[in-house]
Amino acid sequence: MHQRLHPRESADDCEAPLAAGAASKRKVQGSDEAEGTGILGRVVARFGQRFTVALDAVASAAAEAAEVDAIARGRRLQVVVGDRVRCSQEHGSHVIESVVPRRNLLFRADANRTKPLAANVDQIAIVFAAQPPPQPEFAWRAMLAASAAEISAVAILNKTDLESSAALAALDELARLGARVLRLSARTDPAGAAAQLALVCRGRVTLFVGQSGMGKSTLLNLLIDARLRTGALSRRGTHGRQTTTVTRWFAYGSDGAVIDSPGFHEFGLSHLSAADLARSMPEFAAVSPSCRFTNCRHAEEPGCQVRAAVARGDIGLARYEFYRKVLALDNNSGGAHPRR
Repeated sequence: MHQRLHPRESADDCEAPLAAGAASKRKVQGSDEAEGTGILGRVVARFGQRFTVALDAVASAAAEAAEVDAIARGRRLQVVVGDRVRCSQEHGSHVIESVVPRRNLLFRADANRTKPLAANVDQIAIVFAAQPPPQPEFAWRAMLAASAAEISAVAILNKTDLESSAALAALDELARLGARVLRLSARTDPAGAAAQLALVCRGRVTLFVGQSGMGKSTLLNLLIDARLRTGALSRRGTHGRQTTTVTRWFAYGSDGAVIDSPGFHEFGLSHLSAADLARSMPEFAAVSPSCRFTNCRHAEEPGCQVRAAVARGDIGLARYEFYRKVLALDNNSGGAHPRR
């Protein structure tokens, strides 16, 4: 079935879809934090349909936030780590009644499943290492998901004591794509690594992601008391499952947090349309407004300025092939957004 192309007629015609797309990223659920009744708290972990909520210190009548186990009121209430929620108590148990509107929601999705990672995030820290060899596609996908959710990105190259020209080249490219970058070695210079991380994470909510073996856990132990983190991650979840496989929020400083996430290999982007992808790839966004058609998918359409830039060498062939791969493998659903 052929795509119906829409010629670009004016600047106004170009801006309207972008404004609509941007608005969809801000869609939230729940009630305002100043409204409603119940105990306010923060969701710091999720185990299937059960959650750990850190109740506000005032609400819990304690000097520090008290963590309690809770369930959500009904299956239609979507709750993720990082959410601000209101809870009630029934028969000695805590029940999440509502979710305060989110600033954003970061998730990964394939054709069959959506996996929320965290809400109310300021930045995503993408950890990779000199060894094992870096896979640029993982970082590219993470940056696309973050950009679509209006979240900034930090790329962290760990294990710099190991020589790797490929890792340095990958880090330089992520910097060109708009990420803030750090070079450090948690093993040979833990104090220096901790200082760099603290500078980036202080006063912000940072979600750490990375494939297994990149040293993400070691970096987090530099920021958080290792005993605290190990104890939290060894709490038994539902069905006796260890929580090392779940996302976990840790308060950091007076007004920040770091979020630990399990290592994973794929970062599905099926929730992003072709237009979302192009807007979130800076080298595409720089030239795509000049495409002949407003709904150009940068594939075979005539007058495509993205393909022209690839031909000139202004856009790397690897990046263009990555875009076509994501479009083909992840985007068969047409970029329908899951309910948020």
